[in-house]
Amino acid sequence: MPKKRITVTVDEDIADFLYEVPNTSAVVSDAVRDYRARQLERELESAYREDAAENADLATEWEPADAEVDE
Repeated sequence: MPKKRITVTVDEDIADFLYEVPNTSAVVSDAVRDYRARQLERELESAYREDAAENADLATEWEPADAEVDE
């Protein structure tokens, strides 16, 4: 994957930590990937919550039809 160099501003304590780690780019990349995964997870959870009422209504509407199906 192609790489890009960027400049970011961080608090001094974070900068001190990053200067001490052997592969700063890998540490930052891992942290951003983790952050992005958590953000996407929150968005998905929110979307599920927003759709829950509609899904419950659909389940209630189709429940009689499901009862007629032999498994």
